[in-house]
Amino acid sequence: MAEIKSFVRPQKLFRYRSIKNLQRELDAIEQGYLHCSSYIKLNDPMEGLYTSSNVLRESEDYRIVRQAIHDDKVNIGICSLSEVHDHELMWAHYADQFSGICIEYNLSRLLSNLPEDVDFVRMFYDERGPTVYRSKKSELAKMVLSYKNYRWLYEREWRMFAGRGNVHYSRRSCITRVYLGNRMKAADKRQVQTSLKKLGIPTSVMSIKRYSIHFG
Repeated sequence: MAEIKSFVRPQKLFRYRSIKNLQRELDAIEQGYLHCSSYIKLNDPMEGLYTSSNVLRESEDYRIVRQAIHDDKVNIGICSLSEVHDHELMWAHYADQFSGICIEYNLSRLLSNLPEDVDFVRMFYDERGPTVYRSKKSELAKMVLSYKNYRWLYEREWRMFAGRGNVHYSRRSCITRVYLGNRMKAADKRQVQTSLKKLGIPTSVMSIKRYSIHFG
């Protein structure tokens, strides 16, 4: 039987963050953790929706399967990351209109230093939502939560599945750089740069040149 394999994965993943609670973000960097939220707290109201196939609806365990998917979805924690750090819409939507930060992670180091029960998936974008065909397939909730409408394609999202709450990684070197938005307040910029310098994490400040963003 043929298999689906992925031979390529990104070297870096990026997490856009608002700094309205700046100390919380600095604590997460210093203490080495990623926060995983419930899917109902994500900004897409279509998260977690799916269709059941006719075969599944007619099966004896249809209600059991749907309840199991519901229960699993509630317990799964999600952390969203991106393949890109220089996307204008991402800075506008997820980094507080260019006044926040974008954290760069070395993916190989993350994989080596996160708990074994953590999964990373590349999101699948489609015009239709997911359909559950089988009642015995494992991890159906994660499959459902790996879909997004194709209009979100620009995010190029990778999703980390873990327990809800803070998920710690054992090496601070998983973070390789932090990018600062060009609208960040001067006092916030100084605080971030001072704190990260003590941790040995370099920073790059955004500038706007010829209708595009750059980092120096």
